[in-house]
Amino acid sequence: MSDHININHPDQGDRWEYEAIKVAKLEATIKVLETSIRQARGDLEAIFTRIERGDQCELHMKNGDVYVITGALRNDR
Repeated sequence: MSDHININHPDQGDRWEYEAIKVAKLEATIKVLETSIRQARGDLEAIFTRIERGDQCELHMKNGDVYVITGALRNDR
């Protein structure tokens, strides 16, 4: 009985590499989005904690606007 060798077509390897790269890019994008979400949640938690304590909180926007938020209670409560 003769020996045999299984040979895969070169295009199959290229396709596998392309799919692996696509998966790696998606995983990287997901990690970036998860980091952004964690940061936003932390920022919101800090803002609401300061407001709850009655401290003044400044929100600095990307366009340079600054909003000052105070934790003053409303009179209708």
